[in-house]
Amino acid sequence: MGSEPGPTQASLETLQEALKTERVTYVETLNEDIGTVVESADRLEFDYVVGDVSDCSVSSNGHVHLDLVHGGSTIHCVLFGYKRSSIDTTIEDGMQIAVNGSLSYYEEGGNVSVIVEDIVEVGEGTYQQIYEQNRQLLAADGLLDPEHKQAPSDFPERIGIATSATSDARMDAVTSIHERYPDVDIVVQNTNVQGDDAMMSIMGALSELDADPLVDVIVLTRGGGSDKHLRVFNETPLCRVIHRTETPVVVGVGHENDRTLADEVADRRVMTPTEVGQIVPEKATLEAELETLEGRLGTAYTDTVETTLATMDDRLTRTYRRAVESDLSAFEAALDRAYDTHVRDELTDVENRLEQARTQYDQQRKRRQAATAHRRQRRRLLIVLAALGLLVVALLLYILLPL
Repeated sequence: MGSEPGPTQASLETLQEALKTERVTYVETLNEDIGTVVESADRLEFDYVVGDVSDCSVSSNGHVHLDLVHGGSTIHCVLFGYKRSSIDTTIEDGMQIAVNGSLSYYEEGGNVSVIVEDIVEVGEGTYQQIYEQNRQLLAADGLLDPEHKQAPSDFPERIGIATSATSDARMDAVTSIHERYPDVDIVVQNTNVQGDDAMMSIMGALSELDADPLVDVIVLTRGGGSDKHLRVFNETPLCRVIHRTETPVVVGVGHENDRTLADEVADRRVMTPTEVGQIVPEKATLEAELETLEGRLGTAYTDTVETTLATMDDRLTRTYRRAVESDLSAFEAALDRAYDTHVRDELTDVENRLEQARTQYDQQRKRRQAATAHRRQRRRLLIVLAALGLLVVALLLYILLPL
């Protein structure tokens, strides 16, 4: 067991006296001792360690960090940047690899890692096989079909979020929603998102939110994590609960590159909790669009009214002219017909009257002629009678007067 020099030594002795034992040490000393044991233990020597790759990433200094997972256990591995060029294997999450290297104990963090010297690809990871089996099963049952997905409301009034109530994911999701649309009501249903009871907890949270008639859309979210921590979102019972949920479900799990079966079954996927806000519109944008639409509507209304009025005026003028012309033509034709009828009637009446007048005239003329003839005949008769009288007188005188 190590000891601390200088002032720390006195402090340690004080602690030993207070704790009534000499077996007292500090974390730094303990980690140093653990590192010595780990790095010098013969039974921990190995040629290769086999496991599934999880949470593989490259740090800013070019070192590759990954977790090897097997049977529920995990060990961290580091491939230094200068070694990357000598490794032919392309490392991806889910593949099974054999790692050659040495154990290293990081004393400041108290972590054991494998310092990688060589990597050999063994094949498809054990969990990757389980993942593919689950996916095939869900696909066969139609849970991945696009036609079974519901379109979340474009303007949800209440959003239910299933996540850990104390997590950064909850804060990120709520903040991202309210930054875009502050008026949206949010209800958070607390649930465990990793651990042995995570699946049952999540399914219960989804059921609680689905039973709330005021919730328009459900968001299932959690922050990023290692592949093994996200495996609960690949479980078929959870996926079936998501599929049976009557309320549209949006899943935002992990980081941008994390994909789970829950993502595929959900009605919509967002990549991170921060992007959950995309399920609501931006109020400022809506207000700007509304203002623009109001202006366009006003302009369109004015243009439409003016255009309509001009069109109606033109149509009315043409209609009026056509109506007037048609009425005038009808009136003219009617007047012509009435005139013709009236003239014919008048002419007929005049003709009848003329005929009557001529008949009367002819009758009167005949009477006058008859009267004239009678007078002439009478005059002639009187003349004849006068002549006869004179003749008789003459005869009488002739007879009576002596010769």
